[in-house]
Amino acid sequence: MTNFEIQAFEDSAKENGQRYWDAHEFMVALGYENWGTFQKVINKAIASCAQLGITIGDVFIPHTIVEGQKVTHTFKLTRFACFLVSMHADSKKPEVAQAKIALAALADALIQEKIESDSFERIELREELKGGENIMSGVAKGAGLQPTQYGIFKDAGIRGMYNMSLRELITYKRAPGDKTLYDYMGKTELAANLFRVTQTAERIKHQKASGLTQISRAAQDVGVEVRDVMMRSGGTPPERLALEEDISNVKKRIKSTHKEMKRLDGKPAPKKNTDKS
Repeated sequence: MTNFEIQAFEDSAKENGQRYWDAHEFMVALGYENWGTFQKVINKAIASCAQLGITIGDVFIPHTIVEGQKVTHTFKLTRFACFLVSMHADSKKPEVAQAKIALAALADALIQEKIESDSFERIELREELKGGENIMSGVAKGAGLQPTQYGIFKDAGIRGMYNMSLRELITYKRAPGDKTLYDYMGKTELAANLFRVTQTAERIKHQKASGLTQISRAAQDVGVEVRDVMMRSGGTPPERLALEEDISNVKKRIKSTHKEMKRLDGKPAPKKNTDKS
């Protein structure tokens, strides 16, 4: 199969109170041949579902098919699950590229707002950054950092990477002062900060740094190194990278798509035209 056709996709839906798509059949429609490879794509889509706060079992429904001695463990995919899977699939496959366009266009039509193709990557990076900061905080605490000193320690890393304090950075970028700056960063900046915080944790452990002065120095040194890499690679200092839409609004829009797709597939399927005259 070399094309993904939206009508063929609609016709392949099954009914059981609500429309769903067989994961193994959808795999073929997207040009995948190996279930192990495709299941990795499904796992990424499931992770996105969790990051959006949507109940996974309502979207990716485990299903077992028994044919004689053969038992196949698969999923019943809702329309929203198919949308998520296509967003995480390999765009080099022509079927995937076509599916992304078709299903994204449907999503946009349902909510009358555009969902950017990199929205899911932004959400994933933002969640990873939260985890990275928690790890860095734990390592710093183990190195003797007191709770009242965390702001100074965090600011040291920001100063190294941006050549200014966090407060100055918020003003420079014209970001809302009452919100978390990370929530407005694009993919490149989120990825750079994720690298900075994870490497700061590693530097503190490697140097066996202890106390506010030593661990703050480690944080600033790593920030400077990340800045240097970004300048050499892209030529744009991180403070000049444009801010994007609040990621919480992006999440709300995608969750609205889930609700609208669920409503759509709860309706009776349109009758096919069997008139051959």
